[in-house]
Amino acid sequence: MKSSSLRWLGILATVALVIWSAPNDATAADATNKVLRIGTFSLSPTFGGPPALILEELRKLGYVEGKNLVIEYRSANRDPARLPEVAAEVAKLKVDVILAIANSGALAARNATRTIPIVVWGAHGALEIGLVSNLGRPGGNLTGTESLAPEIDAKRVELLKEIVPGLTQLAVLYDAGDLGSPVHLKSAQSAGRALGVSISTLEVRRAEDFDTVFAVATGKPLGGVLTFTSPLTFPNWQRIRDFALANRLPTVCEWREMARAGRLFSYGPNIVEYSQRSAAQIDKVFRGTPVGELPVEQMTRFELVVNLNTAKALGVTIPQSILLRADEVIQ
Repeated sequence: MKSSSLRWLGILATVALVIWSAPNDATAADATNKVLRIGTFSLSPTFGGPPALILEELRKLGYVEGKNLVIEYRSANRDPARLPEVAAEVAKLKVDVILAIANSGALAARNATRTIPIVVWGAHGALEIGLVSNLGRPGGNLTGTESLAPEIDAKRVELLKEIVPGLTQLAVLYDAGDLGSPVHLKSAQSAGRALGVSISTLEVRRAEDFDTVFAVATGKPLGGVLTFTSPLTFPNWQRIRDFALANRLPTVCEWREMARAGRLFSYGPNIVEYSQRSAAQIDKVFRGTPVGELPVEQMTRFELVVNLNTAKALGVTIPQSILLRADEVIQ
């Protein structure tokens, strides 16, 4: 009698599990059986970077371009002033979701539409610049990922001081047109004061500004260079690296990829986590979750990557304490 009862209980539990799971499976099928459209735009003249990484993560969730997904991409052709124009162009396409890149893209997209859901990849200082009023429940038509970059900038200054104990000056290179830059700068300056490091600034607003800024700064006692990431500084990282190496300046940046390509070290979020979270947010919007109910997600995994080849070229000795904490050491 007992074994018979247990058998029936097992059958009922299995049936209940199937019934409970069915609506979720149906929702997923509904989402992926429709052709959905993502609109995105950036400064780059070609499709790539974060949009391409997110597209890769969306494939893993069942969204395949050319099958049930269409990407509408527009470029500002390296001109930040054109971002509002291309954002408005994307909004007119009546896409299902707009994928905006960083603060400048998010603000341009929000100004272009208050109805189409917007998912932001890599906001920084989202609360401080008024992008959202609440990270947990942003409301409106915008959510995304928050890099915590301003807070992490303080840690980057601390790490550079640990690597170069005699550091007394540090130049901060940033996009003056990015509303998040003052938030970054405040954090870096606060860390600098605590460590006895004087902070100077190198401001750019357009790609053409880099050569002028570097020409003026060449030969000056900058100490080192900390770069705030933006859609303007990110594509020009090679120019920043070359300037720093030519002037024997230690450099700190946000992304692992930049350290691998010649910056002294990077400390920042994992770009795969970024892309996975953004793809998951887009997936939820596709399935019907109101975008304003999706929390702005903060990064949880931060990586320290050190380039020993660059350290050797600069004559910098990386302390063992840093090497032991590094997630990757490039030799």
